[in-house]
Amino acid sequence: MKIFSICCVRDENDIVGETLKAALDWSDRIFVFDNGSVDGTWETLQDLANCHPRIELVGHDDRTFTDELRGEIFETRRHVASPGDWWCRLDSDEFFIDDPVQFLGNVPQSYGFVLSATMNFYFTDVDLKNYEENPAEWLARPVQERLRYYQNNWSEPRFVRHRADLRWGGLIWPHNRGRTFPSRIRLKHFPYRSPAQISKRLAIRQQQPGLFKHEANRALAKGLQSEWMDKGPMPLHELASWRDRVREAAECDVDRGDGNFLVRDDLMPPLPSPALDLVKVGLRRTQAGRAIVSSLLRWRQSQFGWR
Repeated sequence: MKIFSICCVRDENDIVGETLKAALDWSDRIFVFDNGSVDGTWETLQDLANCHPRIELVGHDDRTFTDELRGEIFETRRHVASPGDWWCRLDSDEFFIDDPVQFLGNVPQSYGFVLSATMNFYFTDVDLKNYEENPAEWLARPVQERLRYYQNNWSEPRFVRHRADLRWGGLIWPHNRGRTFPSRIRLKHFPYRSPAQISKRLAIRQQQPGLFKHEANRALAKGLQSEWMDKGPMPLHELASWRDRVREAAECDVDRGDGNFLVRDDLMPPLPSPALDLVKVGLRRTQAGRAIVSSLLRWRQSQFGWR
């Protein structure tokens, strides 16, 4: 069994080196695409690829990002995989808690899709105080050491099992990906790391409010309730700033460095029911069925904000 990771990145120079080096512990190959970085990320990626042959740079341009880009990369590199291998959607700001080699090795052959239990780490009022005391010293520490406050309030697909007929190009995920494994793999996600980084992240994502609606609106930046739970009308539009992303440490759980994390099934999007999953797998075997499933997925995205 091999694991191939696909990573799309833009302006993540403060963390991408840590992320890719950590992923080398379990990835057989990492395919990286840079869509328009201007902060030194591209140069860092080139240095990493020169030092680590298993990191392959597959492109660098300023195209507008879409989730379908990963599928396009898969279709150009699918020849490296064999049935039973796995493909990972690797974000440039995340680290796996569970060892993917061990976790995926225990997934029965009847399953082909694995979701995450995402621990979202926040830049809190405590972090802001420490940062303001000595910004340079604080930023010099590895991100996993300086940010400790999180909530497990998100889950999304991370792995799909390779098969000879797997097709992903032009899709968010392959339509014939197989059944969803009923256990989630745990990972740490660090989307908010400093005032400057948060400001840059929001500026980039607010250019695509349809794709990143949770980054575009100031009202959606408030509170710890997961965005997928909000089905009400969209609040009055007001652009978020980095200060809207500063969370209260007292409202978060704490990573004490002992490997224990609080998993919150009540805050994550629900796993698909086994019966419904089997129905969808059967539907995807026909063109008409795939159209039905696509319509259902679009409806779920509109209702819950996840895929």
